[in-house]
Amino acid sequence: MSAWLRPRWLLGHLVIGVIAAVCLRLGWWQWEHALRGDGRSLGYALQWPLFAAFGVFFWTRVVRERLSRAAHTSASPTTAPTVRVGQTWSFRRGDTDAGPVPLLTPSVEAAGQDESDPGAAAYMHRLRWLNADPRRRLSDYPGFDGH
Repeated sequence: MSAWLRPRWLLGHLVIGVIAAVCLRLGWWQWEHALRGDGRSLGYALQWPLFAAFGVFFWTRVVRERLSRAAHTSASPTTAPTVRVGQTWSFRRGDTDAGPVPLLTPSVEAAGQDESDPGAAAYMHRLRWLNADPRRRLSDYPGFDGH
């Protein structure tokens, strides 16, 4: 089945279809008024089809973006590499659909560090969460208060 025809998108397709049909019908109605000599209706007759086209264009972009994001997320690894407190990090650029993205890769493993400290364990969990998807931001971390 095509991703565009999944049940979660069908309602949106229906709503956009109805809105586009109403806009086109209003454009035709204004066109009929313009033919009777109402000059202002000519402008509206040209605007309503543009509104319909914009709605369809916008909906198409939203669906494509969401499907692309879902495909990219399902292709990325679900587990993050193990990280130790005190590691240093090197940054490299990876090429993706969205352009270069900084990827975190551990470069040196610290000796003698463990995660027995609750603060260190929480910090390491945040690092693993960030490393799982390069598009994530620290401010998106669930429950992160900025410290």
